[in-house]
Amino acid sequence: MKKIITIFTLLACIGAFSQKEVAKKVNQLLSEQVVFKPYIVLAAVPTNPNIEIGKVVEKASFATLQTASVTTLVSNKDQYIEIMVPYQGTNIAVQLYQVNLFAEGFHVDTDKASAIPYQKGVYYRGIVKGDSNSVAAFSFFNNELNGMISSDLFNNLVVGKLNTPNNTSDYIIYSDADMKVQNNFECHVKDVVALPSNSNKSSNTGPESIRCVTMYFEIDYNLYQSNGSNTTTTTNWMTSVFNNVQTLYTNDGITVSLKSTFIWTADDPYTGSDSSDYLFQFNELRPVFDGDVGQLIGIDPGGLGGVAVTIDGLCSQDNFSYSDVNFAYNNVPTYSWTIMVITHEMGHLLGSPHTHACVWNGDGTPIDNCGPSSIGPTGEGYSCISDPPIIPSSSVKGTIMSYCHLISGVGINLANGFGPQPTATILDAVNTGNCLSTDCINTCINTVANITVNNVSNTSATISWTELGNATTWQVAVTSFTGSAPVWMNVTTNSYTVSNLLPNTYYRFRVRPICGFSLVAPNEQYVFVTNTDYCNGVQISDTGGAGNDYTDSETYVRTIIPNLPDKKIALTFSSFDLELDYDYIYVYDGNSTSATDLSGGGFTGTSIPGPFVSTAADGSLTVKFYSDGGVVAPGYVANIACESTLGTSEFMPNIDFTYYPNPTNGLVSILSKTQINEISVYNPEGRLLYQKQINGMNAKVDLSAFA
Repeated sequence: MKKIITIFTLLACIGAFSQKEVAKKVNQLLSEQVVFKPYIVLAAVPTNPNIEIGKVVEKASFATLQTASVTTLVSNKDQYIEIMVPYQGTNIAVQLYQVNLFAEGFHVDTDKASAIPYQKGVYYRGIVKGDSNSVAAFSFFNNELNGMISSDLFNNLVVGKLNTPNNTSDYIIYSDADMKVQNNFECHVKDVVALPSNSNKSSNTGPESIRCVTMYFEIDYNLYQSNGSNTTTTTNWMTSVFNNVQTLYTNDGITVSLKSTFIWTADDPYTGSDSSDYLFQFNELRPVFDGDVGQLIGIDPGGLGGVAVTIDGLCSQDNFSYSDVNFAYNNVPTYSWTIMVITHEMGHLLGSPHTHACVWNGDGTPIDNCGPSSIGPTGEGYSCISDPPIIPSSSVKGTIMSYCHLISGVGINLANGFGPQPTATILDAVNTGNCLSTDCINTCINTVANITVNNVSNTSATISWTELGNATTWQVAVTSFTGSAPVWMNVTTNSYTVSNLLPNTYYRFRVRPICGFSLVAPNEQYVFVTNTDYCNGVQISDTGGAGNDYTDSETYVRTIIPNLPDKKIALTFSSFDLELDYDYIYVYDGNSTSATDLSGGGFTGTSIPGPFVSTAADGSLTVKFYSDGGVVAPGYVANIACESTLGTSEFMPNIDFTYYPNPTNGLVSILSKTQINEISVYNPEGRLLYQKQINGMNAKVDLSAFA
């Protein structure tokens, strides 16, 4: 016994040097002689007769929920508890303190109703008794519990209800290191070449976050069905998962909070073959959500993994992500996998690249080589892989932003957290995010959407937007695309006209609601380009110009209309270099993106498309450009010319009348050298729209009713 006590004391001393925040909290409570009230919430049972479970995990233990004890716990809501988790013939004592997961004004919405009623559970976090290197989170509801323990001894120990029909009391306890099926999760965020920086930041940093990141989660229909098609059960699942996510961030000193959840209770609109499809559909459908960062969570075919739109999306419009999760394998709940993918993708939005990226240590080297070692030459980080590769040992394991779960015998221990460098990077991003509150209460979220630009001329444009929140005042700014810092102007209407612009020039329009509490909302940006006299012979290019690259995450539309009558636009590309399969240009035969698509779904890569000549009535073409985040390229250069159409000037010798303006959707004037007896107007299908007796030399016809 004396030898055991000595070893335990030594381990405790070692742990104190790297003690994380949750263990610090528990040890502080112990020093204050707080009493952790004991509860017996699970009773061990010898085995489970379901042979399918043995195909998924070995060395699992089983237990029965002690319903009366859990009911009492939920009712009492004790601040400090101690529970016993039966595992491998022993009882693991876990000391826990109650926590609040929620930001002020938390709400649950569905596709059918807003702010539906929800009875919150009781949520706890803590450590294995006496093990300061461990971390644990447990959530309790009426007649239900779930949780996870992560430690050097147990790796990630999942405690959850077996996913069998009508089960209310049968539970499984297992280490995910003993899973017989591999977690093949891959993150599809684009490679980075340097640690990110965000200009919308102050310079205040520290060892713990002084600001709070609020989070929004959207749950797809499949996940709702997996939770029994019940909104309460689904929200219990989401808040339980978030308890673990928040615990991992808290353990590294990063403050996050749950602001809102949306549940699809009928078929959701999301489809696709890869994670990027779901990511950008989510952004298109939900450009504004109630949270600083957001994530779509789904159960989708193909094992799509996860993806964040960028690295460090805080205080920007690039604040969204997607996770494809596994709810269960053969009745075995897979909480640890779900927790890892959600925490990992949010970690990108909060500022951290992968640990195998070539951006760390101050010299562009990786923290580990798990990514390229598992994926091969096409994997991120292969260009800086070490020889031999840097792979954590099976006892140390990887961290949250690593791919070490793909390395056999290694895995990820969630108790390791993010690791020192990713943690510091996230803390820097959070602490300098001037849109983030310090209290998880006074949030400042951009509620502007649907920005449109109208009445674009050579020197002016009118920009309008939709306010999806309650803002009545906004700040707007217009700068040239490569211009200096914006000069903000306050406006009280959701439309703004800017003048004194230059022809054929790209501009950025920025708009944000005005927040209080010394917070600055993220600005929604929109890129537009002014017109020019295209028939004079004009060269156009991407935003980088003829000699520079375009930038990440651009979307803009250029409508090219002849400035002379009876002309049609001819567009000829002279150079073309876009990131293959990620960045695209589209050409439409008309004056909007609703016209016929001449690009067959978009041009990408380096093959020069075209040339293109308009067949539209007004002689116009429309060009749309899109770039994703991560990699840029030289872009495109094109020449524009105007060709003659079969206008009135070409067959004037054969007719004895003229009409103007052409085209028009209003009043048209007709001048004739001979008497006009009758005027008839037909649509393209040949249907008679208008007919009138004239008997004169001149006439006017109002076509506005047929526009």
